[in-house]
Amino acid sequence: MSLAREDDRDNMRCVKSVNNQSSTDNAVYLAKLQDLRRKFPNATISYLDYWSAYSTVIKNPESYGFKKPFKDSCVTGDPSNNFNVFATCGTPPARACSNPAQYINWDGVHLTEAMNKVLTGMFLNGTYSHPPFEYLLGRKQHQG
Repeated sequence: MSLAREDDRDNMRCVKSVNNQSSTDNAVYLAKLQDLRRKFPNATISYLDYWSAYSTVIKNPESYGFKKPFKDSCVTGDPSNNFNVFATCGTPPARACSNPAQYINWDGVHLTEAMNKVLTGMFLNGTYSHPPFEYLLGRKQHQG
């Protein structure tokens, strides 16, 4: 059962109005973050760009090992995406799938361990942490 209108989809096949709100919230958050950095120039404030990392995976899930990016790994019997608000994981008749590492979502709300691992790698080793963790570690080593 889909709660979103079909005409409210973005290029990732996600609910456009919700993603637009996420983008707006991110812009406000980044502006506030810049204000804090100006106000406290000696503080180290790191920003993890979750939205960009997540949408990168959603746009090309196969390259991150996900075979079923828009289904939940907790099987409820709904053929469209395995999500049923009345049969969440841990309640009958829901059951875990045999290979949750192929899925991004566990139950329609929470990410799988595999997705959390991918995002963590993107933050620690990629360009989704501002400043990058390498810079933060180097700065920490110079401080003693």
